[in-house]
Amino acid sequence: MFKKYFFSITPALFIVFFILTLVIMTGCTTKNQVYQEEEISGFMGGLVGLKIALMDGAPPSVILDEGASPFSFIVTLENAGEAPVGPNTANPLVVVRLVGILHRNFGLSQDEAVKTVADDLDPTKRNFDGTPLPGEITYVSFDNLAYTASVPDSLALTMRAEVCYDYESLATTKLCMKRDVLETWEDASICTLKGPKPVGNAGSPLHITRVEEAPINNKTVQINFVIEHLGNGVFFYRNEYSSLYDVCVFDETNPHIYKLEVFVEPIQKDAYDVKCMRLDNKLDGGGVSGKVAMFEGAPLTISCFLTRTKDVGSRIYQDLLNIRLKYRYGEFVEVPILIQSHP
Repeated sequence: MFKKYFFSITPALFIVFFILTLVIMTGCTTKNQVYQEEEISGFMGGLVGLKIALMDGAPPSVILDEGASPFSFIVTLENAGEAPVGPNTANPLVVVRLVGILHRNFGLSQDEAVKTVADDLDPTKRNFDGTPLPGEITYVSFDNLAYTASVPDSLALTMRAEVCYDYESLATTKLCMKRDVLETWEDASICTLKGPKPVGNAGSPLHITRVEEAPINNKTVQINFVIEHLGNGVFFYRNEYSSLYDVCVFDETNPHIYKLEVFVEPIQKDAYDVKCMRLDNKLDGGGVSGKVAMFEGAPLTISCFLTRTKDVGSRIYQDLLNIRLKYRYGEFVEVPILIQSHP
């Protein structure tokens, strides 16, 4: 008798309990819903500035000694990122150096083993229909090379092309601004003052990988952002130089290695007072731009304080903040070459 009653009632109780649970969960979701920010789009993205390669067959894999096999060493440079480069742009320096060999043995002087790019290279971009348009390509050629010395049998060498170029990274993130620091579920559908923010990055080797916001008072918010190196090369500060062999020196003792310039730029330039720690090292608490060092290229966090300087007439709104990085970038590509004694 007891078992019959138990099994006949349990399904009905289960259905009632299930409906009540749905009602409670629906009510909680409505008032405690966390608004998920959409990702910032519009950038092509990617982790490359200039894409570097060697043309097939230039140089050949095997050459003869005593000048018997003239050849060319041709470097291909494609602007696969989203910053223009070249002498008529904001990133004017593009240098290619032929290293790893004794230049005079190949009929080269030291000056002939380094070349600059005279053409501007437009970046990759989107076509009118949204399809990607590749960036421009140029070629740097070291011609009429020949191994002039003599080898008894064969000699294996590695020839390297070092490429050093100016580049920029641009990232955009969203801010939440409110007249008060009180968070309410009604405002969450617009934005929240505290927590991670969406960020979009243009194609480049250095990115802003994380942005977080926190309220300080009814006019000021704190923005923390992380700079991270994601490319395969090495970055340097854009120092003045007397020789093209002095730029992008791959040496840990180089005083300019792992350093760059940072610029924090609100879209509304006259609406905020911006002070960022580590930038300019000003006594009044920081600046909006400056040179920073990333220890051995490790990620670096920068903290900024944005204070509204005028009332825009809205109690709560979203705004945009640009973060721009300027640096010099070095990469290399190399190839083995076998020198044989000619008959």
